[in-house]
Amino acid sequence: MEQRSCDEPAGTTALRPYELASARLRAIYQLPAMVDGAGVLELYLQDHGRVVDGEWPARQVVSCRLFGGDRGSPVTTPMIGRLQGCEASYDEPLPFPAASFDLVILHHTLDDLAAALPQRHPRQVAEEWLARIASILRPGGVVAGCGRNGSSPRGWHWHRRAVASGSPKVAALNVLSCQRVLLGAGFRDIQVCNLWPDPQAPSTLAAVEVEASRRAFRYALESSRDSLSRSGYLLRKAVVELGLNRFLEPHLFYWGRRSC
Repeated sequence: MEQRSCDEPAGTTALRPYELASARLRAIYQLPAMVDGAGVLELYLQDHGRVVDGEWPARQVVSCRLFGGDRGSPVTTPMIGRLQGCEASYDEPLPFPAASFDLVILHHTLDDLAAALPQRHPRQVAEEWLARIASILRPGGVVAGCGRNGSSPRGWHWHRRAVASGSPKVAALNVLSCQRVLLGAGFRDIQVCNLWPDPQAPSTLAAVEVEASRRAFRYALESSRDSLSRSGYLLRKAVVELGLNRFLEPHLFYWGRRSC
């Protein structure tokens, strides 16, 4: 498989708000990387993966479900041609050689892993898993994922519920920690964005850097101005100008490129 240069530019796939949600979901994971002829892996804990399927423009596509406990050897199930499915324990090393993939997708995976390992701090879980991901990426390869924003009001609510009752909704990262954790795992060219309106049907990504975030939220506010009361508009405008929206939105989208 041809190796991509570390200096090769990222893909330019655009989000199209009126496409099917499944198409938009695939599109956001093609944004960070040129995937033609590449190897793509999606790791997930839920009933099925959310992204990779027969429409992916990649030479190799692997969908791997993670589970806890010891089930013996990893289970690999050949699918259609270049597609493969497998299972692996999150308590054991991943069953892939080093430098196997060009793109690894973590759609809520870090949140789900943190919920499955409640005895450990969610950020510790994220740090460990991003380091594992870096080891199976080729130099210049990309990790991309979404997750709950732990700095949002919903994030605080999820954290309190998780502590009190073992709720499965956990935010592994937040606006402030996401970039630091990716840097610590050996990634560069990192981008962190708010994702609207929902990770299952995304239509907008807004970078969390102060000025970029402010511009995006100004545009969104002015677009909805006619539907707001004067007091509601002024309150939201103050929040936008203070640059607070990036902390309040419930979901994050992130990516980073493995250092060469």
